[in-house]
Amino acid sequence: MNGVEEAIIGVMWGIAREPATMIVIWAILLTLEYCWSGLRNFITIILFPGRLVHIATHIAFAEWRGYRTKLIAMLGTTRERTMIGVILKEKSPLWAYLYAISPIATAIPLYLLFLWLAMAFAKIEILSLMFLWLAISMFLEGMPSSEDIATTIKIAIHNEPLTIIFLTLTPAIYALNTYAYGGLGAVITLIYVLTIVLLANIRLKRKTKVFGA
Repeated sequence: MNGVEEAIIGVMWGIAREPATMIVIWAILLTLEYCWSGLRNFITIILFPGRLVHIATHIAFAEWRGYRTKLIAMLGTTRERTMIGVILKEKSPLWAYLYAISPIATAIPLYLLFLWLAMAFAKIEILSLMFLWLAISMFLEGMPSSEDIATTIKIAIHNEPLTIIFLTLTPAIYALNTYAYGGLGAVITLIYVLTIVLLANIRLKRKTKVFGA
């Protein structure tokens, strides 16, 4: 390998072995969907296996909840948001939230599996690179998309306006956690955001039961 190839492989290993770095890159990719969609689509093409797993997870969840859909239908640019709207209309906001974050249930385990395989086959360069590419793909493209995150945050803010205050504190939470815990700061911040949104949806469900009594 020449110097450029070694540098690229070194960067890939450095990224893949640091979940906190992966979370930061994933957050940047979410932002790119709003400000540089062309580059974002190019990255999606390169990391397409994770995107397919992401869509398959949504389909599996929808089928489990009694909604029939097809892979080709979910490839549209707003299909995820549309399905969230359908679930929200017929189910509680909690189910819409669970649908939106369901890709996490497949993305993280597959990321860990392929990362382990990449290390296990480290002496076989072609296999190691393939598993490394799949690991990065599963995390960056397999995690919830900007549609998933944005729609559920809007629902949470609508259900509980105070949510916007806690979400506004996210940059400060990230900075403090990174200062205190280093690389774990990004992981803790992600858990913080998901928990805030979850609590907003659970609270609405309880309020609805009270008013309906």
